[in-house]
This record gives sequence, structure tokens and C-alpha cells, in this order.
Amino acid sequence: MDTRSPDYHLNRKEIEAEYGITARWLELAAVKGGGPIMTKISARMVRYRRADIEEWLASKRIENTAQEAA
Repeated sequence: MDTRSPDYHLNRKEIEAEYGITARWLELAAVKGGGPIMTKISARMVRYRRADIEEWLASKRIENTAQEAA
């Protein structure tokens, strides 16, 4: 599968390298909520669909710093 495909699943290190969102922040968001939707493959393995990351990032867009992030 093409790694640029919307259905491609990335691990946390790939997301960190490509989007600059740290693997640690993604780990914390997986526990507390507020991060992108993930696919839980096993107790210790999650992946993030590229389309879900892009959608989540788009939901965080604001026009100015006075606005609260979604």
C-alpha cells in the first residue's frame, strides 16, 4: 500500500517524524483522550490511519489565539 494513501496506518514514530507530534504526546492522548482516532491492534500496539490524523489536525484549525481549540 502507498504510504501516502488515506488508509495507510502509521505508528507513533512515523507520525512524530512526519507531522512533528511527539510519540509521547500521542501516548498520553491515547490514555486521556483528545488525540486522533486510533486502531488498537493489540494491548501494546496501536496505529493511526492517515485520514484520521489529517481530519483531527483539520479540526484543530483556528483563526486567532483567542479562539479555543476544538
